Amino acid sequence: MLWFALYLPNLPLQVFQRAAPEPQPLAVADAVSRARRIVAANAAAQRRGVHAGIGVASALAIAPELAVRPRDEGAEQRALQEIAAWALQFTPGVSLDAPACVLLEAAASLRLFGGAQALMQRIGQDCRDLGFAAEIAAAPTPRAARWLARSGRHVLTEQADDLQQVLAPLPLDVLDAPPETIEMLFSIGAVTLADCFRLPRAGLARRGAAPLTQALDQATGRLPDPRPWFVPPATYAARLELAVPSDNSETLLFAARRLFVGLAACLAARHAAVEHFVLHVEHENAPPTPLAISLGSASRDEARFMLLAREHLARLELGQPATALALEADELHPQPGASASLFGDTRRAAEERQILVQRLRARLGNEAVTGLRAAADHRPERAWQIAEPGTPGRLPDRFPPRPLWLLAHPQRLEIRDTRPCWHGPLQLLAGPERIEAGWWDDAEATRDYFIAAAPGEERLWIFRELAPPRDWYLHGMFA
Repeated sequence: MLWFALYLPNLPLQVFQRAAPEPQPLAVADAVSRARRIVAANAAAQRRGVHAGIGVASALAIAPELAVRPRDEGAEQRALQEIAAWALQFTPGVSLDAPACVLLEAAASLRLFGGAQALMQRIGQDCRDLGFAAEIAAAPTPRAARWLARSGRHVLTEQADDLQQVLAPLPLDVLDAPPETIEMLFSIGAVTLADCFRLPRAGLARRGAAPLTQALDQATGRLPDPRPWFVPPATYAARLELAVPSDNSETLLFAARRLFVGLAACLAARHAAVEHFVLHVEHENAPPTPLAISLGSASRDEARFMLLAREHLARLELGQPATALALEADELHPQPGASASLFGDTRRAAEERQILVQRLRARLGNEAVTGLRAAADHRPERAWQIAEPGTPGRLPDRFPPRPLWLLAHPQRLEIRDTRPCWHGPLQLLAGPERIEAGWWDDAEATRDYFIAAAPGEERLWIFRELAPPRDWYLHGMFA
């Protein structure tokens, strides 16, 4: 087995920092204690003298432009779950290790990604695209991988026999042990894991450190360390807090991309796709503004998500600045991989047409761009319906010639020497095709239709009423 650990230092800060396109002074304060204190600060805040442990009032006095957010432990846990769902693209063996670590058992995936080192680099880069900075390490046991990642050493060791030697230099703070256990170890002169490995196990147990001895044996592989696998929900939902409220569309688009990276990875892991999703723009003192985004066809392409979201956000008029974005995709459709075609990528051409339609609808409004489909009616003006673009429809097996363009209202034709005229006498080429319908809804049509040639070689679709006065009308044009 080979476990990859993604440890997220300063996760309380990262859940806010990942939405910021540019570094700005940002700190997170304890939301529970009476005297609110800073628990994490980003680099821009630290350069101004803000650091963990000082009071919020002191921090604002030092840096008046500092943005201070209360710690949101719920957001931290949601972030871990989002990372776990994203990590399923690499391996089905993903486990949460709260409060700030995600574990991947990826031995079976090494060949697919070009080896352990290449996979570690890929995980790190894709995690940054998701908006998180993770310390990554790999080892044959999950606990060893976590301890190495927490120490900040990007170590990759695949041999279980080397684990004790690799872990030996690590400081005690990687253990996540209770403070009294750490104090006890310091009191007897232990400062690294090497010192812990040399201590008698029976003596540690008598001092109440039996959990520590178990953890050491699990880390080195002497004891099993079973982990529950992460099971993603049937639908996809993710939320991202903005560092500071904003109504700038580019800022919102930057934050939305973080969400789309996670959605695309989750869909790839499940061999699934979505046809539509909703991006909720949340406000502090107003209901969320929903953006329903339709893709035209099932897709898991992050670039396609971004392209359509950009069009929607460009038209969005916010009454209040946004404080967060939430992404919801309730219907995930299976989408197995497709084989390449010998005759060109026709699928890609169809997708480009669908993207164009959805971009136009996002820019002009849904009512301005529609589709057409056949209706079960012989009357030409009622033989079609406005429909959503891409709505499937079926034409009759035997369908007589019909012009692409119909006039909104048939145009009465002049008669000269018993011949219908349109810029001159018309020559009848085909017909008649008799249509008698509509007696049931008080819009009866009884007509004989003909294809006619005009003097300018235009092809016209004309009809003659069967009922008196048997006038001729132009109804459509072929060319």
